[in-house]
Amino acid sequence: MKKILFGLLLVTVFAGCSNYGKKVPIEGTKGEILYKGDGVTERDAQKLGKFLKEQEYFDNVTAKSVQLLKTKDGDGYDLHFVVDEKKVKETEGVENTFRLIGATISENVFGGKPVNVFLSDEKLKDLVTILYDKKKAEELVAVPEEKKTEALDVKDWDHDKAGGVEFYWKGISDEESKTIADYIVQNGAFAGGTANIYMTKEGERFILRFPMIESARTDPAYIAEVGKVSQQIKDNVFANAPYSFYITDENMTTIKAFDY
Repeated sequence: MKKILFGLLLVTVFAGCSNYGKKVPIEGTKGEILYKGDGVTERDAQKLGKFLKEQEYFDNVTAKSVQLLKTKDGDGYDLHFVVDEKKVKETEGVENTFRLIGATISENVFGGKPVNVFLSDEKLKDLVTILYDKKKAEELVAVPEEKKTEALDVKDWDHDKAGGVEFYWKGISDEESKTIADYIVQNGAFAGGTANIYMTKEGERFILRFPMIESARTDPAYIAEVGKVSQQIKDNVFANAPYSFYITDENMTTIKAFDY
């Protein structure tokens, strides 16, 4: 997944000893989720923390806090990001950035449930309120039409099988396909099933397509794991080249695009 630009704001932790909720430290980072109120669970906090770690919002450098609550109607979630008030005022496009953050968390963590975002100071005074807008959220996370594709005719594609994965490639060299396939086999994330990976190139951009069954491609947790693997492929194979990883349906229509 293309990483969200979390680095725009200087983020801090909650001040004082007030009851902001039960604290869930996120392993391997200095981040913490504080959850509070009826209907929100430690599992919700862990899922959110894991996602924020994967997106490199939580790291082992800067201490950061996010408070998680259920909305008053119980149908969604309120997220309070603790930020620096001065930085908020100085940063252009803050609201649009965090509207995208809310939409992305809604889709990838909470199964499309509404997510309201609040930028708050360390005493939980709200500085900016960004209420969930379903139409805008769908527009923000939608796959552009140009990234969708019709079913591929693979009759003239080269093909090989390794590590339990079926690899198909066209428009790239055998050497390039082998480099990609070797890393994917080494990574092991797609082994043990019936995975197919389709590898092509548009201009200088490498494109990998991964068809998934409906039960998998509609599971936010599984999508997040695939996103993590797509980032690992970027880091280890395409560090110096543009690359996209597309999750598709059985007809090769793109459902989720990770662009780097």
